Parts: sequence; structure tokens; C-alpha cells
Amino acid sequence: MSDLTPIHNPHLVGHDDAMQQVAEAFASGRMHHAWMIAGIEGIGKTTLAYHIAQHVLSGGDNPIGKLNMNHRVAKLITAEAHPDMLVVRRATDDKTGELRNVIVVDDALKIASFLHKTSTHGGWRVVIIDEAHALNRHGQNAILKILEEPPARVLILITVTTPGALLPTIRSRCRVLQLAPLDAAHMKNILMRSAMDLAPNDMDKLIGLSRGSIGFALKILRTETLPLFEELLALLSGATLDTPRLHKLADQISRKADAESFDVVRSLLIEHLRQAARDLALETNPAYRINGKIQLWDRVRVTFGMADTGNLDRKLALINAVNDIRSAA
Repeated sequence: MSDLTPIHNPHLVGHDDAMQQVAEAFASGRMHHAWMIAGIEGIGKTTLAYHIAQHVLSGGDNPIGKLNMNHRVAKLITAEAHPDMLVVRRATDDKTGELRNVIVVDDALKIASFLHKTSTHGGWRVVIIDEAHALNRHGQNAILKILEEPPARVLILITVTTPGALLPTIRSRCRVLQLAPLDAAHMKNILMRSAMDLAPNDMDKLIGLSRGSIGFALKILRTETLPLFEELLALLSGATLDTPRLHKLADQISRKADAESFDVVRSLLIEHLRQAARDLALETNPAYRINGKIQLWDRVRVTFGMADTGNLDRKLALINAVNDIRSAA
């Protein structure tokens, strides 16, 4: 399975309108200084940001959507060695070795220092702020100062999953590219390149579960959680709950060395409950049944949230969630 990171991915599909907007703005000489690339996780926001950076720093020579990775600029960017480009993202915590939940103000302040330098090649300078919704308030204020008085020939690309987490004044100073979830045809196009040995039936299941997020689809494949989730659904739908099998499955899903598998299954289960509540709301059913589904969805989310805070073991969180769902059936 090929799972290219955004910086190394030469292809971008499904966002033709956004790519065209940027290419036309750059070609016209009226390039806005800040663009906010918004959309759900895993649909190509960061990949698009890198494609725009490649296009601009190459003077329009490298096309958005289908990059030439042998281009001189592309080689510098993929080596993270381009002197006129800065990427700000969540950093690794030195103490825990894990990604921080926030982009700290010290990282945001690097942008001002970077922009005080003269462009090495006499052209554009590009800043990518990846997952900008993770900026804390001090970091956002530091970004705002730059957006209010941007230097000439500076391009700031902000990727964000939840735009509402940013200050309204930041949002108002950006041109917004709202990316839609990928449709089934685009998902299949990417999966046929990235997971060539995937059976057609599994591909259809994966497309249905990932809700237009190729990143999430590839994460399901990488963690090999599709069969685990299907078995979990089988346990939930059985006439009686097979408790020994539930405990064994919970061990497989929540083992300490593989937190990503737990996160994937949790996301799939929560979405399954949300979809059940939505489907019920579309039917002519008594309101109390709909409310019950919504309350169940919320209760399971709270249970899993306790695992994030360390107040509940992951295995026990999953077992409790299953018991809640069975009790509400």
C-alpha cells in the first residue's frame, strides 16, 4: 500500500475548482496574500497547500494538481530545504515523544522571524500553517499581526478542519477555499493507485465508511481495522452478547502499543451511531426514539473521551460503550 505524505504527493484529485481559483489568481498577478483551505480531515488540504507552494515558488512552472517532482523547486521542498518556505505545524513534545495538541506561540513566532529575511531567489516567500485550528490564542494573535500588515510577495496558506476555532479577524483576512469531501469516483481513483491489492468488495466498504476522506480510508487500511470493526458490529447485532469474544476483541482493538487502531474503531463506531440517529430522524418515528439515539451517541462519545483524558482504560471504554449500545437496543 502506498500512502504518500502531502509533501511528497504529486497528484491531487477532486478539488478542481479550488486549484483553478488559485492558478488563475496567480497567473493574473492578483494573488491574495492569505488563503484558508478548509474541510474535513483527510481530504487533501495539506496536499493542496504544498501544491500551491510548489506552483508559486516555481513561478507558475510546476502545475497544481500534477506536480513534476523532479523540478528543482520540488526537490528543495520535499527535502524541507527551500530557503523561501516555512511550515508551522504541531511539534513533537520532547518529554512524551508524541505530537502536541496545540501549536505553541513560540512556533507561531517563527513566522515573523522568517519574514524579516529577504527572499533568497528574489521572488515569493511561502508560509504553510498546517492544522491552524490547533493554534492557541497567543499563537493566533501572532498570526493576526502578520495578516493585518503582510509583507510584499508573501503567501500564507492556512489549513483548518474547524474554521470556527480561529479568530473571526483571522478568517476575515483570508480568501477561503472550502474543500468538499471526495466523491466515490475520486476515492476509488486514489485507492486503486494507493492500495492496488484491495479487493473490490473491501474497497466499496472502505469508501462507504470513510465519508469522502481518503486520509481516513488509508488509516483504516494501515491499521487493518476493517475486519475488527465488522466483527464489533456483528457482536452488537447478535441475539445475545458474546462477552468472552467482546473482551478478546477489545484487547485486539485497544492494545497499548497501537492507539491508532483504537482511535479508528472509535471514530467508526461514533459515526455509525450518528448515522443511525440521522436515519431515524428521516423516518416518521416518535421523537423520543430519535432523542434516545442522540443521547446514546453523546453518551458513547463521553465514554471514549474519558479514555483520552486517562480517566478510563481504553479496553474498558470500548466494553462500556458496547454495553451502553446493547442496553439501548
